[in-house]
Amino acid sequence: MKKILAIAGVVILAAVLTLAVFANSQRQKADNRWDPKVIRPAFTTTHPLVVIDEAHHNAHTAGGKYRPFARLLKANGYNVVKGEGKFTPENLAKTNILVIVNAAGGTKPQILGINLPIPVKKTREMPAFKRYEIRVIRSWVELGGSLLLIADHAPFGESAKALAAAFGIRMNGGYVEVPNEQSDPLLFTSENGRLGDHPIISGESADAAVKRIMTFTGQSLDGPPKASVLLRLPDSAIEYVPEGTGIVPKHAGKAQGLALSCRQGRIVVLGEAAMLTAQTYKGSKFGMNSPGNDNRQLAINIMHWLSHRL
Repeated sequence: MKKILAIAGVVILAAVLTLAVFANSQRQKADNRWDPKVIRPAFTTTHPLVVIDEAHHNAHTAGGKYRPFARLLKANGYNVVKGEGKFTPENLAKTNILVIVNAAGGTKPQILGINLPIPVKKTREMPAFKRYEIRVIRSWVELGGSLLLIADHAPFGESAKALAAAFGIRMNGGYVEVPNEQSDPLLFTSENGRLGDHPIISGESADAAVKRIMTFTGQSLDGPPKASVLLRLPDSAIEYVPEGTGIVPKHAGKAQGLALSCRQGRIVVLGEAAMLTAQTYKGSKFGMNSPGNDNRQLAINIMHWLSHRL
């Protein structure tokens, strides 16, 4: 009997390990082999403090899918730390740039990276931030703070929409596509006229200019008149928005990337997260590690503008 139990244990362990290896190969994950090296770091004597939020059920964190982004910032001279507390004036007092990526109202049950159909009280599309946190962030930005807010396709646009609305930005919360065109990745280039006129696009020099950006699905955005469009969507773009138990096609918003000033502070809002990191999925690379894009330079330029270098 002991021998049979031992054999059964080995079989079960082998099955669990096989499942774990398979699940790991099928999920999106950070490409930790990607090289974030910066030849001439921008900050060598001063090191702006960048806080990457991890306190709001974030799907992308400095230690997870946004690790390549965090490594790029460190290579460029930023002091990058994890934000593990709720937003208060005290927590933000020394922060130069706050980065929030795919915050959510709750978690999605998983095992070995596989989503499980288990009901939970707090779902991801619920508001990610308390009202007082939004007031704190708004006040902090007005007094000179810089915010990079990124919310991907559903459900993340819904969970972050109240924070975006505090700055006059509408998150449309669906899945963007351009008819009769490959939309994953979706191209924003000098040739197709989808890149905006802004220091983030032109960079510090001709070598730092952004000419070809790829986004990977995501949602659309609409901003106030004072906002500058970084990534312009064509008029033909559609957005598939969750409503009730279905998905409804609608006319998409005007952008996937916006920049604006708010009194003394600055804000960049993006409707897609993969563009500023490096990931793999089923063996394929996507993001800054994809060939033929300037997404890495876009990340650098965004941070330079938010740190008032541009």
